[in-house]
Amino acid sequence: MTFISILLISISVFAHVLWNLLSKQQNPTGAFFLLATTAAVLCLLPGFWIFREGFIQISPLVWFFVFITGLFQAIYYIGLAAAYRQGDMSLAYPLVRAIPVLLITICNFIFGRGEQIGEAGLAGILIVAFGCLILPMQEFNSLSIRNYLSKCYLFSVFAAIGTCGYTLVDDEALRQLRHTLQHAFSTTQITLFYILLQTFSTWIALLLFVSVSKTERRQLQKVWFQARRQAVMSGIIITSAYGLVLASMAYVSNVSYVAAFRQLSIPLGAVIAIFAFKEPAQIPKLTGISIVFGGLILVALG
Repeated sequence: MTFISILLISISVFAHVLWNLLSKQQNPTGAFFLLATTAAVLCLLPGFWIFREGFIQISPLVWFFVFITGLFQAIYYIGLAAAYRQGDMSLAYPLVRAIPVLLITICNFIFGRGEQIGEAGLAGILIVAFGCLILPMQEFNSLSIRNYLSKCYLFSVFAAIGTCGYTLVDDEALRQLRHTLQHAFSTTQITLFYILLQTFSTWIALLLFVSVSKTERRQLQKVWFQARRQAVMSGIIITSAYGLVLASMAYVSNVSYVAAFRQLSIPLGAVIAIFAFKEPAQIPKLTGISIVFGGLILVALG
């Protein structure tokens, strides 16, 4: 990895942790992330003009994928907000980052893509699963089903389902989009175009969710008057962080290095949350975080 790639990914790691800290600090709701996504859409508005020729070439199937990914992204944000309201960021953050790896692996086997996973990757996935089992334990001898039925744990799983969903959908959508637009745009431009579509679709899904929920509508007013600055900052940082990840890929010989380096956000986010919010730091939690981190590194490099 080059110095510039390490620098870009490091900034993106800190940015990812930062927007999670900002949102956790506000006891977020769907309304908070609606406002954050609104800010992201406004930042991306020039893209509607830049990629105007791409819109007319999108197939109905890709539009369907864009619609579905917006729903899964909304599930992710709603689940993440609920997990942060119900429990510790030092528990929810590693779970939401790790569980999708397990779910995507299961889906790959279901869809007949299991041969794509190497032995090292499979070992890493099993290590991640073990770490996720340890994370919520108060003590090593306190293994109980109740550890995994807490609202924080369940909403973290809900958010992870959203991440798994949009990851799988985005993969197929980008394949289709690259095939359709390969003569009009470069691969990087197509990816940026898809981020624009995905963000706008997510905004619509969150807007619908907030619109039909009386509680969320009240929360939207509260967020606007009390936390709009934090929400807007989160939205801008979310978009910028992913842009940095995409930019870093141009400076590495293997994108797996990017995926592995990004996992630094797990111990970093958990440790900062423990100190910033004075969250409990039980030995099983710290051990679980370390195990998950190691497993994900193995998955990324395997």
